[in-house]
Amino acid sequence: MNHMTTLTEVMEELRTKGYTHEFGPKKDYLEEKSTETKLKSEDFNVDKFYRFEGTSDPGDEMTLYAITASNGMKGVFVSAQGTYANEVSPELMAKFNITDRAHVNTEGSVQPIGHEETTH
Repeated sequence: MNHMTTLTEVMEELRTKGYTHEFGPKKDYLEEKSTETKLKSEDFNVDKFYRFEGTSDPGDEMTLYAITASNGMKGVFVSAQGTYANEVSPELMAKFNITDRAHVNTEGSVQPIGHEETTH
């Protein structure tokens, strides 16, 4: 994937790779917005993630997750830092903790414009 700087650019690139669904969190599952398909944490895998940091406020951090469901559905889930902390079960959010997932591709992590690129 080429170096991309915006959430929109990455979402469009992922869409061309088949990640066409959008997921939103509910208490203990993700729900695909157009089909209302419900995915518990054991029903999907995180394939890739991309972090975006606000240029003026580090609190503006967002993460885009590319996920594949066990039924073959591919899509994205966007999480702003702390947004779902009180709305989603710890079990569901643990699925997105990539620090202990060596198999998750972090190569495409997006860095803010003007910052040196670092390895995540």
